[in-house]
Amino acid sequence: MSEKVLITGYNGALAKRVAIILEKKFHLVFLTSNKESVNNKHIFFWNINEGYIDPAALIDCKHIVHLCGFNIMNRWTKKNRELMYSSRVLTANLLFNKCCALDLKIKSFIGASAMGYYGLNTIADVNESSENGDDWLAKLSLDWENAANQFVEIGSRVTNLRISLLMDLNSGFLKVTLLPLKIGIASVFTPANLAYSWIHIDDVARFILFSLENKHINGPYNMAVPKRQSQRELIKEIKSCVFPFAITFPIPIFLMKFILGGRSQVLSGGLYLKSDKILNSGFNFTYPSVTSFLKKA
Repeated sequence: MSEKVLITGYNGALAKRVAIILEKKFHLVFLTSNKESVNNKHIFFWNINEGYIDPAALIDCKHIVHLCGFNIMNRWTKKNRELMYSSRVLTANLLFNKCCALDLKIKSFIGASAMGYYGLNTIADVNESSENGDDWLAKLSLDWENAANQFVEIGSRVTNLRISLLMDLNSGFLKVTLLPLKIGIASVFTPANLAYSWIHIDDVARFILFSLENKHINGPYNMAVPKRQSQRELIKEIKSCVFPFAITFPIPIFLMKFILGGRSQVLSGGLYLKSDKILNSGFNFTYPSVTSFLKKA
């Protein structure tokens, strides 16, 4: 019988992609806070405010893949920041407490983290041993990972995925970038020479499968392609695949700050996430370049 894997964040793009990758090898169940999605067969309800998880989701569970989180690109109001925190950190705490209460022996816990761990204003090359930043998003990411690391106490192998800019044709940065490109317009945020770390959504999903199947995968991993690339170089490569003759318009970062507020820091670049650890693990990227997947689109 295949092992049971619990995935949180049922309605998220990454969780849906992970489900496709895992479904042939594992028995999958999901947690959602959306009651309309619940079927009490493989999709179960939880409520962080009430400290509730349907125990049917956890019974006989061997692995947890924790991917839920209120979208970080929503406005950074006080209320939204609280939602961003609780949907990541407090949900992980709730999962841990319920596993302890049910005396479950979870073999592995895989948690989504973020490159924000290293700090929003950091311009540097970073590896997994680099210090975390001191802004609110870095603090959120640190607490997020610490909540996941609690599972070590019950004998779990814990992997924290420090995910960079996620490339997905149907959502996020790439969807917003490709839309104007199709009518001949591209944009870059100035300065455009800062490092831009990214990874394709399928490679994150595949690494989650790799982590479940390989016991040597442990601790934090920078989730980014090895290729060092500036924002300007990235946009140029995207253009070459979609519309080489598109006109590129520079957008000053101060204008982005006016429009997006602090969220502009997520898109401004500057961090190069070194990928030595993931490469040394034996994992191979399916999409090491933008060209490798856009040419197939």
